[in-house]
Formats: sequence, structure tokens, C-alpha cells
Amino acid sequence: MKSSEIIKNFKNEIKTGKVSASYLFYGDRRVDLLHYALIFSKMVMTRDVKNEVTKLQIEKQIDNLVHPDVEIINKNNGNIKIDEVREIIYETIESSFNSPKKIFIIFGVENLRKESANALLKTIEEPPKDVYFILLSRTLNIIPTIKSRVIKFHLESLSSFELEIDKKTYDFFDGNENDIKLFKKNYLEKNITLESFSFKIKTVEDILKNISEMQNYLFYNSENGNYLDLVIKYNKSIEFLVKEVKFWNMENIYFMLNELEIEVKKNREFLINFLAKIIINAKVILNSENLKKLIEIKNSVRNNVNIRSILFNFFNILYNI
Repeated sequence: MKSSEIIKNFKNEIKTGKVSASYLFYGDRRVDLLHYALIFSKMVMTRDVKNEVTKLQIEKQIDNLVHPDVEIINKNNGNIKIDEVREIIYETIESSFNSPKKIFIIFGVENLRKESANALLKTIEEPPKDVYFILLSRTLNIIPTIKSRVIKFHLESLSSFELEIDKKTYDFFDGNENDIKLFKKNYLEKNITLESFSFKIKTVEDILKNISEMQNYLFYNSENGNYLDLVIKYNKSIEFLVKEVKFWNMENIYFMLNELEIEVKKNREFLINFLAKIIINAKVILNSENLKKLIEIKNSVRNNVNIRSILFNFFNILYNI
């Protein structure tokens, strides 16, 4: 569903007047799932509020992520442990703070393991009165028992036309709505374009440094500089890597792969995203057979395949294009 249709369906859902419910919002990495979860949360929390000033206060609290009865869980998309699930279940029966309703927004539902999913299942199936769950996932490939017990909303990414951005900039950010909106606000409105950035990316070491900084920011809460600058450096590093890798000598290749293995072996989710971005950048120079092979290798990351083998097989194809 596109943005206008999503909002319309949200409003129709609110009109049903459910006193509790569980929802699944799913969409690929270009979609700002939290943005839509907050829109829906505002609708839920203000449904019975008549005073406009109070309504605006509630909406502002939710937008600023400070509403005490709207809890955001697992924002880093990690594995949700059984103890965390038990804590969520306990909180559903506690009294709310400011309003009669409570909302739990849970990221990374695709990473739920069976034990955690089973513990959460009963609560999602029959939430206590005035409790709402909004589950966020990048895929519909989640545990079937969870999927069958929620109201689903498929959220589609906005096009370059809808985001009012040129195609080149849209592709550079992989259509990521949040990154594009930030870039427009922080840079384009000041007439600063992508070409204005002159980050030094000339060596394997430069690439590895930018990969490490991006991973640390996304998964380990490292505050290393401006987020958008990190994104731009990271994306430019991948552009440079795809363009130059076939000209490197084997010493450089092996050094990069060894360092990459150390960097990402404990974070397969980041590795999947990293390989996916390389594939997107390399599409124009790949034939259909090699494209299919790279996608298969990328998809094998979730199957507990040896990381070293994945990296060597993946870059062997890129190197020999």
C-alpha cells in the first residue's frame, strides 16, 4: 500500500473501535516502519480525545518518543530474548501512566525465535483490554503462528517522484525514505548536493573504516559523528568498492576479506544488508546468472554457512566480472 492508502486504511481500522488488537506492519528496508507505527499510535491514543490542545500534546509526545504509554522495543532489530518477552507480558497488565491505553511497538519480529514467539503468542492473540501491539518486520517470512494472529498492513516504499527527489539521489540512498528525507532537510534545502561531498575514499582501509563505523552506529549504539554523513560515506564506499575491486591485486583482496570477516562475523544481519547494497550497486554490470549467484550467496548468510566462505565466494564473482 502507498502512503495515502495506508493512512486511509489506518483511519478505517480506528473506526472499528477495537478495545485491543495486534498488528503487523511489514515492508522492505526502504520503508520507515516506525514512522507509520507512530502515525497509527497517534490515531489510537487520540481516538476518544475531544480537547484539541490535549490531542496535540499527546501527538507531540508520541512524535518525540516520550509518551509513557507508547513503548518502543528492540529498536536495533536484535534477537528478542525470552526474558524480554516475559517483561513485555508483565507490562501489559500493569496500569498505564497518562492514558487508558498502552501500545507496544516491537521491532525485528522476523528475528523472533520459537521459544520467544511461543511466550508472546497468547498475549498477542488476546491482548488485555486497551493494550495494542504493533509488530514491525522487514519481511512476511515470520513464525506462522504469530503471522496468523495479527492484522497485517503491507507498507510499500515511496517512489522518487513521491519523495520529490531525482532518480540518482533516490538510487544512492536505495530509496530509503528516512535517509532521503534527512538529506533533503539537512542538505538539499541548503543547495548541498551529493557531488559536494569529498570524503576521502581511496584505499581498502578507508572502505573498512567506513563499514566499521556504520556497523557500530547501527548495531552498537556508537555515536561516531553525524548519522547522515556516515550513511553517505558508507554508500560512497560501496560505490567505490564495486567500481574498483576488479582492479585490485590479490593481496588487497585477501586483506579486505580477512578484515571483513573479523568485522561482521558476529553480526550476520549487518552482513546481509552490506551484501545486498553491493548487489544493488553492481546490478548494471552483472549478467542474470551472476546476479542470481550473488543473491543466493547473500541469502545463505541466515543458514549458518561459514562467513569466510560466503565472503570469498561472493567477491570471487565480483572480481571476475
